[in-house]
Parts: sequence; C-alpha cells; structure tokens
Amino acid sequence: MKFLIQFKTIVLALALSISGARAEVMEVWSHSLENGDYARNVKQYERLRPILQNLGAYVEYYLEDIDGAPVSHFVVKFDDLRIWGAYRDRLSGDADFQKWNSRFRAKANAIQINTAFMNNIYEPDAKADLYRGTSLFYISQWRALPGQTLALRDILIEAAKTAENSGIFAQVYANGYDDTYMVVWAFDSYTTAATQWSFVHDSPEYQRFFQKAVKSKAGVFVDQSWMNKTMPYEGN
Repeated sequence: MKFLIQFKTIVLALALSISGARAEVMEVWSHSLENGDYARNVKQYERLRPILQNLGAYVEYYLEDIDGAPVSHFVVKFDDLRIWGAYRDRLSGDADFQKWNSRFRAKANAIQINTAFMNNIYEPDAKADLYRGTSLFYISQWRALPGQTLALRDILIEAAKTAENSGIFAQVYANGYDDTYMVVWAFDSYTTAATQWSFVHDSPEYQRFFQKAVKSKAGVFVDQSWMNKTMPYEGN
C-alpha cells in the first residue's frame, strides 16, 4: 500500500474547494483480490486497521464490482484535512506501523492497483463516519475537459442536490483516481436503489438538469460501478 500522497494532489484538493478542507477527507487504497479471495484482503486490512485507528483514523472496507472484475478498497478517513495532517505526522514515527510496514508492505504492494486522496466538496460539515449504517453505493466518475474543472464541479454539485431532492443520499468528491470527480449515491438495498433510481431519472427536475449538463460540455463520463461496504460495519 502506498502511503506517500503526492503534494500536487493536496494542492488540488485545496484549490478546488475551500470547504473541502473542513469536510471529510480520505485515503483510498485499492487492490485486486489476493488469489481471487476477498477474505484474504480483509485479513491483511485487519492487521493494519487497529494501528491506524489508534492514530486517529476512521477505517472502512469496500468491495467494488467493475464489469465483473472485483476490486477491494481500504479506506482511511478523517473529519477534515487538519486531522489528516496530524495523523500523517504521527504515522511515520509509530513503532507498530513500522513493524507492519517491514513485514507486510511488499505483499500489499503486489496487489495494489490504485490510490487516491479524496475530499468531500458537497457537504461542508461531513465527518469521517458519514456512511455509518449505509452499505450500498453507486459510484460514477467524471473528468473535466480543459479549462472546465470548476464548471464541472458546480454541475456535479447541482446533480447531487437534484438527486437529494428525489430522496437519494448523494455526495461529490474531488481528486478521485487520476484526478477525476466521483459522485456517490448511497442506498440501503438494491431494491431501494432501483426504486429511487427510476424516480429521479423520470423526474422533470432531473431531465431539465440533464439537458443543461449535456449542453455545458464541461466534462466526460469515465466509469461507473456498484460498491458494498463490508467490514468493519458498525450499523446505525
């Protein structure tokens, strides 16, 4: 797992949204499944989770289905950027982390496929436990066209508001994989997702917004996937 966050990513996070600096931020470490077995990834994560929690992190695990190729995510979250900074200052000198690093880093790196340092740009007061009690997520990724970074940000924030007006719990993040935006829709089940999905797409408000977004030509759709939060799951 790569713990070195590139400086340009932090600068971009702050430049995109000042409010994002006060809201939920997260390190996302993504891996293929070890020998095709998600339980093996969880075992690896469980070795590291208590160490990071003792340093002030809030940890969640996710399993993502991307066109039938599952991806495992170890997500290390913080209430805001300052808490993340304090955690980082303590991390490098922590004896337990150094022991884990020496013993397991090479094995983790072998299955790592991506990393991101994401910040919530939709909900200024969002905290690390934002998704407590929620277990199913639809994720869409978007990339801004040249010179349209802020325009796309505004459009995606408006999209989240439109979804919320139709009863969907929505969030927007900057600095996803390869500097994409990620829009998150959260549900309590696939049945609920199917019902709410149909409602929002059929609503006049959404149709008006969609036409406006298409005409703006601010960004392009990159990818989509479904994701389940697994362990540790704390419930409501």
